[in-house]
Amino acid sequence: MPGQSTPATGSVVMLGGRSEREFGVVRELGHRVVLLDERIPWHCMPWVDAHVDIGLDDWDAVAEAIREELGGEPPAAVLTHTEPRLPLMAHLNRLLAPYAAGPGEEAVANCRDKLRTRTVLEAAGLPVPRFALATSVDEAVAEASRIGYPVVVKPRDGAGAFGVRCCTGEAEVREAFGALGAFLPDGLSGALIEEYVDGPEFAVQTLTRGGATQVLSVFRQHTTPPPVFVELGYDHPSGLETARREELDTLLRNALDALGLRDWISHTQVRLGADGFRVIEVNARRPGGRLVEMTTAVSGIDMVEAATRQVLGLEPALPGPTVPFARYTSIVFDRPGILLYDPFTSDGAGGAIDPVVELEIAPGETVRPKEHPQGGVYGRIVVYGESGDELDRAEQRVRRALDLQVVFGDGLDPATSDSREFKSCC
Repeated sequence: MPGQSTPATGSVVMLGGRSEREFGVVRELGHRVVLLDERIPWHCMPWVDAHVDIGLDDWDAVAEAIREELGGEPPAAVLTHTEPRLPLMAHLNRLLAPYAAGPGEEAVANCRDKLRTRTVLEAAGLPVPRFALATSVDEAVAEASRIGYPVVVKPRDGAGAFGVRCCTGEAEVREAFGALGAFLPDGLSGALIEEYVDGPEFAVQTLTRGGATQVLSVFRQHTTPPPVFVELGYDHPSGLETARREELDTLLRNALDALGLRDWISHTQVRLGADGFRVIEVNARRPGGRLVEMTTAVSGIDMVEAATRQVLGLEPALPGPTVPFARYTSIVFDRPGILLYDPFTSDGAGGAIDPVVELEIAPGETVRPKEHPQGGVYGRIVVYGESGDELDRAEQRVRRALDLQVVFGDGLDPATSDSREFKSCC
């Protein structure tokens, strides 16, 4: 944790960002916001105090730009909520604001590189799928045969299940590895070949301060069956029995400790196979796709505010009110066509917290089936309540109001563009 030399006020340098909440929390805590990014979106301008248009790949140039913008004064902290910029954040805090808390460079690398994640956890005696690194298609086939089918082929970094595919034979491995060419040039070399763990999946959100981890939420995750894994939704409570939940909490604490993530938030995916839990991914970031709001609702803790307070060395905020039941349902489709729907306006009948209803395409745009490469998730519905029955009623009200319809599907050509931010998992 930071010492007494942490500036009480001053500037927080933010690397990227698109959400008003990310910037608003910093300003509410009494700090200026200086936003750095290659292209500063116009809609972000009112939310920041200063901005610097600069590419974030040249770390030395970024550090010099910060010194120049702040007139040589050290920043209160460097902060990002964007996973690809976490290595830069950790580097700049060490260089310019060593009193700031947050993830260290080694911990970030351990989480971002899935090969390192598995290697570190395996060395610590923690359960992960059997895995191997492949740098060629022939090596991928050989490792898949050694591990035993089915296997999962995935990039070493990245998020959202992009490029992840479950394979049941050599031909599928060759195809999946070849398709990773679109992901590998800008990422880490090689691909992971790993055992497919057949069983329920859980998304676990945590907050770790000074090495003490608090599990904020455990959501039962639903995806499409293999070969691709498209996010269908999440449930709270997770359905785990007390003993299993305690086992999962202990596993998360041990995993984060092994990875060195002592002062930060995390979003971890775990599967429960025939021989127990296996850690699938550990992400040193908050989840995407509205799981932050869902975590706030069930834990009373806002992960955006928690991470901001933490990097600034501030005490955590007191938890807010909570709800006992929550459900997140992805908006997906089984057939292609033109999507028609009505705008949704809450009638206030959804309980203490209004439902979240989000569609990422406009009426009249084309949709594809959920398993299609140009399909996936087109939006989400999040509802809250005091019981599972109340969730059912709330979701039904939303769907009736939206009146989602897919029409004119015959002979439909793929859409020429797709502006959705989220296509798949978080």
